Amino acid sequence: MTLREHLWERAEPLVAGVLAHPFWAGLRDGTLAPEVLWHFAEQDARYTVPAYARALARTAAAPDRDDHGALLAGAAGATFESLTRMSRELERLSERFEGLEPAAGITPSTLAHTSFMTAAATTSFAAGIGGLLPMTWFHQKVCHDLTERRKPGSRYTWWIDQYCPEDGFHDYVEAYLGMVDDFGRRASDAELAVLGDSFLHGAHYELAFCEAAWRLQSWAGPYQGSGDPAEPRDSTEGPG
Repeated sequence: MTLREHLWERAEPLVAGVLAHPFWAGLRDGTLAPEVLWHFAEQDARYTVPAYARALARTAAAPDRDDHGALLAGAAGATFESLTRMSRELERLSERFEGLEPAAGITPSTLAHTSFMTAAATTSFAAGIGGLLPMTWFHQKVCHDLTERRKPGSRYTWWIDQYCPEDGFHDYVEAYLGMVDDFGRRASDAELAVLGDSFLHGAHYELAFCEAAWRLQSWAGPYQGSGDPAEPRDSTEGPG
């Protein structure tokens, strides 16, 4: 079994939970409240993706193979370049729906996620590539699901089209997984354990991110990271 196969075996239940989440279901069929999508898109563009780009750049300095460093450095550069496009898409989203207000700042789940990525990238190469893999791999799985199961002509078709990359992205995911497999063949048991734990932590944050958007999480409201969670809503209800 390759390392990617081992990681997928551990992460598959989480991926299923992400794909079944009412946030993505509402995006597919167009029933998602605009303010929920705004919460997701704003936190993603302003905080999560910039932190991911910086974590990729830090991890790019750590491998013992130049081609692995080049892969991650190239991905970091491309991610930084995407921020301008994401900013334009935020403007487009705010123009389409009235009453969307900028968030007061980073939310609890986003702060935890971005702090985790920074920590993973500065801990070791194993922690870095493990912790950052879900941002890439889960995004690919979500985009496949969105394009295959979205309701034709729904009001978020245009957003799904810009959210799901095509040119070069799938090749990059395969190259990243190839790097993981190569590392797995040479790594010690201790390094594999670090990578696996970091990967699962990152995977849990992928689920937490869409959950935070669905609940419109903020510092002023109930913090869903502790205590009793709020009752989940049906995807047709929206926020409120």
